[in-house]
Amino acid sequence: MVKVRCFKCGHAFQLTEQYIANALAAEGVSGKPSHYTVECPHCRQANKVSLKRVRLPEPEELPEAEDAPAA
Repeated sequence: MVKVRCFKCGHAFQLTEQYIANALAAEGVSGKPSHYTVECPHCRQANKVSLKRVRLPEPEELPEAEDAPAA
């Protein structure tokens, strides 16, 4: 768990390492960046979270879209 406190409103929230890994994979980021930008769920202010001491797991596979034509 990565604990974050918004620098604007002071709201504290947590992110899991798996959530960060999945979000980075969805953005198309390869490798491990030094920071991750997350919005505060309370005020939507962007907060930069250091990933220096975070061990990221492999991103989960996304389920196939159900809009595929049936045969």
